Amino acid sequence: MKTWSNEVANAVGALCAAAIFAGSTVDSAVAQTVAFTNVNVVTMAEDGLAEGQTVIIRDGVVVEIGPVGELATPSGGDVIDGEGRYLMPGLADMHVHLGGPDEYINYLAHGVTTVMSLGGPTNRSILIRDDRDAIRRGELLGPNIIATARIFDGDPPTGGGSALHSLASPEAARAAVTELDRGGFDFAKIYNNVSREVFDAIVAEADARDLSVVGHIPRNIDPAHSLGHGMDVVAHSEEFFFTVFRGPRSTENIDKSYRPDLSISPGLVEILRDAEVFVTPNLSFSFSIQVMWDGMDNVWSDPEMAYLAPATAREWRRGNLNRRDYVEYFMFRDNLKYGLMQELTRRFQASGIPMLLGTDAPLEALFPGKSAHRELRELVKAGLTSLEALEIATRNAGDFADRHLPASERFGRVAVGYRADLLLVDDNPLDDVRNVEHISGVMVRGRWLDRSRLDELRTTLARRYVKLGEVNETLSAAAEAGNLEESAANLVLRNAGDDASLAEIERSINGLGYARVGADELESALAVFEINTILFPASANTWDSLAETYLALGDRDRSIELYRKALEVDPSFGNARVQLDRILSDN
Repeated sequence: MKTWSNEVANAVGALCAAAIFAGSTVDSAVAQTVAFTNVNVVTMAEDGLAEGQTVIIRDGVVVEIGPVGELATPSGGDVIDGEGRYLMPGLADMHVHLGGPDEYINYLAHGVTTVMSLGGPTNRSILIRDDRDAIRRGELLGPNIIATARIFDGDPPTGGGSALHSLASPEAARAAVTELDRGGFDFAKIYNNVSREVFDAIVAEADARDLSVVGHIPRNIDPAHSLGHGMDVVAHSEEFFFTVFRGPRSTENIDKSYRPDLSISPGLVEILRDAEVFVTPNLSFSFSIQVMWDGMDNVWSDPEMAYLAPATAREWRRGNLNRRDYVEYFMFRDNLKYGLMQELTRRFQASGIPMLLGTDAPLEALFPGKSAHRELRELVKAGLTSLEALEIATRNAGDFADRHLPASERFGRVAVGYRADLLLVDDNPLDDVRNVEHISGVMVRGRWLDRSRLDELRTTLARRYVKLGEVNETLSAAAEAGNLEESAANLVLRNAGDDASLAEIERSINGLGYARVGADELESALAVFEINTILFPASANTWDSLAETYLALGDRDRSIELYRKALEVDPSFGNARVQLDRILSDN
């Protein structure tokens, strides 16, 4: 195998560990002027529904709206006949965790033209930030992105994932927010174990740098303090269950007599209203738990699986609800929580608490893009009207951006001066929120994609995923047969120049290695991870995985050497830096 390393390295080149969607840079020519004619406009402004309108877009912005016959269609531009159809703002999913460009076409195909990505590992966050900028420049096809980097947590962090940035002191918190701002990110996200001192430092530094603070309600702080003194967005309404309503946090041994005390709701509403905090209900997350409990075949049989990245599908199979311990206790608790979240959604709407649509995609059973429609349905199931649900999915997101992202473009309404992020749907969405699913076409930043073009891009994506699935099956079979090295090398050579397939090969090998780690077969895992470093020496992740395994075996010196190698390959690879600092601080 190692005698092939030069040939393989030449095939791989300077491969980035992220897959690049082959269609992501298509349709680069954007018509300077586009006119929708004979269309009914769902404005999401005070005038509600305006029938028989012409809407003119120039350079990605709505510039004129007026009745047909009174507003002339400009010559030289594209004209889209909207007769009998409805033009509305694009949807905004304000709680996702973007995995990369493959997901972008799925968001657009389902009418989601803005997403807010709430954190991930450093290397992935940098890629998402750069994609945000490329989309703004018109170089990349995708939804508008609002992005942060790693999630700020306390010391110790809630979990061991590389997406968490453990902050032990106010000084560390201020430095982390400074780094976030200098990195060009849009907001800070906080997590469960942040202390009050660290929380206050994050808020103070974020305020000084004009960054909003989004996330979980810290579990060890009086929620009245965090909600009233710095949080701009609560990322899930389930946060209130665990903090304000003191719901059980562990599912190991639940007191089944517990019920949320709704008499404290008025006090919560008052705090949120006074502090002008936005809330993301995220009801679709709890509904997805109900779906998975009924049987994972409900997920695997969904046609949307064809457009789900193979790596994400593998995560769903490994980490879904039915693999949890104490699953019956978990379901009992979640049923209580789901009911409380629905009740709070009704009360927040009635009290004028601003809410945002968010799904937490792509967590298990939450398909990127499609889950936004599930959230719309959940809002209506909770008691909201179709209009109220649509306001949450469009106008409120734009209002949040106006208030908390000062440099942002205006969006969320069909109005003059607003970004041209638009959906053309066949039926009136105000009659039934499910009509938003009947999409004739999507416009993002003035770029028009009709249904046939969206379907074409998704078909290309699905075909490539079939190929990537075959790659994974080939490698799994080779690992079982004991010839992983030769099989992997042959795959790399056959896929030279296809970055997406090469990235999937790397991920698949990494997954095989971690499967052996999970089976406590560490020596065997080392052999798998070493294959990955030979095939993909330009990927910091391969060296990081190998270092982690040597550390688990107690070989501290070799682990340090390999973490340093990961940072040599990619100085921004955050997990290697965190782990290296921890090892050296224990010296």
